[in-house]
Amino acid sequence: MKPNDEYSELNYYIVYLQAHLSAHYFPQSVDRRFIAERADNALDTYVTLFLQGKPQHIAQELAMRELLKGLYVSRYDVVHTIIEEDCWLRIPSDEMEVKALYMLTKPVIHSILDRHEVNGDFLTREDYPPLRYELLAAINEILDGDEL
Repeated sequence: MKPNDEYSELNYYIVYLQAHLSAHYFPQSVDRRFIAERADNALDTYVTLFLQGKPQHIAQELAMRELLKGLYVSRYDVVHTIIEEDCWLRIPSDEMEVKALYMLTKPVIHSILDRHEVNGDFLTREDYPPLRYELLAAINEILDGDEL
């Protein structure tokens, strides 16, 4: 299918992907072309599988996998998870989202995330624990510097 230049029609995959990207603070949330191409690929996957005789629920599941490939866990998700699990005594729950976003403005945080090659499927990898402890140390240093 040809990628959508405009979001002129209500497309389930576009709506779902845009909401997912925004909710998890992926940088692609503002990339209309990326979203349209992913949505078109997901729709193509669904239609192809359905026409091949696959049950609707299987075609839908595989289309969603195509839509979200590499976009399951964002850098925000990793930082927020660490704050939520390990800093709950220092940061009130209603401030955790803001603090996670604040941490993502810090070069030291991105340096750690880059070194561990954090991407959209990172939490499924075995090297999460070392990243967690390194990020937690950096987050605590930043919080100490901010006197929190």
